[in-house]
Amino acid sequence: MAVDFRGHPMFPQGFNSPTRFDADVYDCEVWGQIPTDIHGTFYRMQCDFDYRPPPNEWMTGFNGDGHVSRFRFANGSVDYKGRYVRTARLMAERKARRRLFGVYRNPFTDDPSVAHINRSAANTHIYWHGGKMLVLKEDSLPYTVDPHTLETQGDWNFHGKYTAQTMSAHPKIDPVTGEMIAYGYQAKGILTKDIAVYIIDPQGRVTKEWWLTSPYLGIIHDIAITQKHIIIPVIARTTSLARLKSGQPMWEWDGSLPTMVGILPRDGEAKDVRWFKGPSRNTLHFLNATDRGSTVTMELPTSSGERDPSQIRRWTFDLNSKSDGFQEDVVSTTPGFLPRMDDRHLSLDYRYAFISSRDNQGAPPAPGAGPMSGGTQVVQRLDVRTGKIDECPIAGKVALQESCFVPRANSREEGDGYVMTVVSNFDSMSSDLIITDAQHLDDGVIATVKLPFRLRSGTHTNWYPQSVLPPIKDELS
Repeated sequence: MAVDFRGHPMFPQGFNSPTRFDADVYDCEVWGQIPTDIHGTFYRMQCDFDYRPPPNEWMTGFNGDGHVSRFRFANGSVDYKGRYVRTARLMAERKARRRLFGVYRNPFTDDPSVAHINRSAANTHIYWHGGKMLVLKEDSLPYTVDPHTLETQGDWNFHGKYTAQTMSAHPKIDPVTGEMIAYGYQAKGILTKDIAVYIIDPQGRVTKEWWLTSPYLGIIHDIAITQKHIIIPVIARTTSLARLKSGQPMWEWDGSLPTMVGILPRDGEAKDVRWFKGPSRNTLHFLNATDRGSTVTMELPTSSGERDPSQIRRWTFDLNSKSDGFQEDVVSTTPGFLPRMDDRHLSLDYRYAFISSRDNQGAPPAPGAGPMSGGTQVVQRLDVRTGKIDECPIAGKVALQESCFVPRANSREEGDGYVMTVVSNFDSMSSDLIITDAQHLDDGVIATVKLPFRLRSGTHTNWYPQSVLPPIKDELS
C-alpha cells in the first residue's frame, strides 16, 4: 500500500507533516556573521514519520522515527547534515513498506510480526560521552551513531554492564568528574515500577548501579543531580495494563496523584533513598539542582494541571526535616518548558537559564507550531536568583525550538557565550538556526543559518566543541 498521510489528525498543518528525507547542505547560506570562535557541532533530534501512524496516536508525535541534524561550525562557516537513525524498527517497516509499530509505548498495538524487534525509535536526545555518540529514547537502550557522518552503528549496553532494559533520554554529565549519571525506569520491563540508576565514568564504563522501586507507576522523564545527590521526580502521568490493552498510548494525566521526588545520595546505597511528596505538578524537564547545606534546591518548569501554562518554580527539600513534604516557590511566571543552562555549572551554584518563550502579548501558537515549540517567539535569559529577564524577540510568524547554550572559546564565566535556536518559519515553510549573544540578547540575532527546507518540531539539542570530538577525516563527509 502506498504511503499517504492525508487526513491524519496529527498533521493538520503542512509545516509539521513528515519530511521523510536525509539531507546534506555544504557551506550553508548565512545571514550576518558567525563568530569565528564557534568551532564544533550543534546536534538536534526530531521525531519524523516514515509511515502513517495509527489514528489514535498522541498528538504530540513523540512516536516518530528518530532523525539527527548536525550543524558543523568552523571558521565562520557551517555545514548541515541530516540522517534518520536506522533503528531495527525503522528498517523493519521499510522492508515491509508499511507501519508495523502501533501507538506510543504500547506493544499491544504492534503488528505480531515485530514482537521480538526493538521498539526504540531513538528520537529524543543525543549525547557524546565515553567516545560514543548516544541517541536516546527512554523505553530502551541507546543507539550509537558516528558523530560526523551520522551513520548508525547499532545499539549499545556499555560493555554489557548496563543491565536495565531502559535508559532515559536525560542522563546528566557531571562537569566536575566527567561522569554520566544515567537511569532507566520500567527498568525490568514494561509496566514494572523498577528504577535503575548508574554512574558511568568518562571512558564509558559502568562503575556503580542502584535499583529502586517507584512509589507508583508514573513517568520519570528527567532527573537532576547535585554534587552529593541524585533527584528522581515521579510525575502524575500514569498508565496500566488495562489502558494498554484498550489500545491507548502509554500515559494519561492523573491529577489526583502527588508528585513524588526521590533524593538518592551519590555515595549511598539504594536503601538510603528518601521520598518526598508534593502537589500534583505537570512537568517533564528540569533545569538544575544544588546542595545548600542540609537542603537541596531544584529549579524546573511546572504547571498545575495538564494544560495550564508553565512557570519556573523552585523546590526545596530539607534533608534534616522529619516531614516528607517540600517547599515550592515561583521563580518566574515566564512560560517555557524546555529551559537550558550553561552545562559547565550543572549540579553547581548557578544563575542563568536560557528559554525559548512566548512574547509579552502571549501570542497563540502559530498554525503547525508543533508540540515542542508551543508558540514560542522570544529567546530569554532568566536570572534564577533575581527573576530578571533579558530577551531577544524573533520577528515573523515563527516558533522557536529548544535553545542551547554554547560557551565562548576559552571563557570561564557562567553564561559567557552564545545561544543557538532552531526557528520554524511558517510563511516560507523553511527552518533557520539563529545565534544570539547570551550576555547581550537585546543586540538581536547576530547570525542566521538558512536551510532551504523545513525541519519538523524538534525534541532536544546539544553542543560539542570540536576539541572533544574525533578528528574529521573528510571535510566533505
